[in-house]
Amino acid sequence: MRRRLVVIAIAVLAVGGLTWGVFAWIHAQSHVTTDDAYVESPIATLAAKVSGHVVNLAIEDNQAVKTGELLLRIDQRDYQARRDQARAAVGVAEASYRAVRSETQLARETIQAQIEEANAALEAARVAEQTSEAAVDESKARLESKRAALAAISAEVVGSRSNAAQAGREKDRFKRLADSGYVSQRDFEQADAAESSAGAALEAIQRRVVQAEREVQQGEAEVAGRVLAVKQARQRVVELRATLNRAESQRHQVEVKEAEVGRAEAALTQSKADLAFAELQLEHTEVRSPMNGLVSRKSVELGQMVQVGQPLLAIVPLTEVWVLANFKETQLGRVRAGMPAFVEIDTFPGKTFHGVVDSISAGTGARFSLLPPENATGNWVKVVQRIPVKIRLDAKEFGNPHTLRAGMSAVVTVRVK
Repeated sequence: MRRRLVVIAIAVLAVGGLTWGVFAWIHAQSHVTTDDAYVESPIATLAAKVSGHVVNLAIEDNQAVKTGELLLRIDQRDYQARRDQARAAVGVAEASYRAVRSETQLARETIQAQIEEANAALEAARVAEQTSEAAVDESKARLESKRAALAAISAEVVGSRSNAAQAGREKDRFKRLADSGYVSQRDFEQADAAESSAGAALEAIQRRVVQAEREVQQGEAEVAGRVLAVKQARQRVVELRATLNRAESQRHQVEVKEAEVGRAEAALTQSKADLAFAELQLEHTEVRSPMNGLVSRKSVELGQMVQVGQPLLAIVPLTEVWVLANFKETQLGRVRAGMPAFVEIDTFPGKTFHGVVDSISAGTGARFSLLPPENATGNWVKVVQRIPVKIRLDAKEFGNPHTLRAGMSAVVTVRVK
């Protein structure tokens, strides 16, 4: 009887072992498992962006904080003074920029007005020169006409003088004949009248000659005056052309002023940048939380002197969590993103969290270590490598904030079929 019971027990154990073996084999064909897995979450390490003494510390270790909440404050007095100095420098730079810009505009308008005025005066002088030259030609023409008239009158003087001499001789001849009684008194009187008329005509023509000579002299004087006016007009054109050239040469002053405007604008931009930097430095004296979470690794105390880049504390958010499973490289042949995963956390025995494969790392953990292996040197021993796989958990299975903490150990199983 006892022997039968032993046989039955052995048979039951054999059947059970076989069943378990078959189940384990089937499970191994459709699942891969690793216990080299840990809970991960983002960690924001805060460092000092400015140096100074901590004058206000508003947090403690493991304290819950919200986004934008003040964590600590560094002494602001030095940075406030720098901001005020930068603000005053901006005011000075703005005033200088406005003054230089106004001076440049005034210089540009003044020089342009001078150039336009010089151009107008030069054009008027050229017109006056042309008018004077035309007047000279006109005066010369009148002078030539007067000279021709004088020549004609002078020719008449010769004829009149000859007529007067002939009339005088006729008068003397008729006087002798009248005294001898050969001609009548009337004929003598006619000869006397003719002689007087010829003399009067000669005198009139001589007066006309004198008048014509005076007109010629006046014409010559007029021509000389007009010629002098032409010379003066030409000299005026030369002077105004020089004035225009001087006005044109002043344009480089505008270029110099414009360069000063550019320099003043650059100085203003620099002063504004200095002010923005000073305000940013002042803002950095207040360290605020970038997210909701818990304060961790607090390494700063009230009154401590902190330096730029010095780590102060870390903020661990409790709204996002994932699991990083380090599978053997021999297990990842069938693992793909999107496959379902089952996670068991050592802190919560008997509870299974569901998730999916989010992504597979681009390299093994050893390859990204501080001292990666150099397999091509020295003795080499083949070691199965592990590759991190990110498992994204179902957010509905834990609260917000979640109860999982970064670094908790886990066992991860991925169903590959």
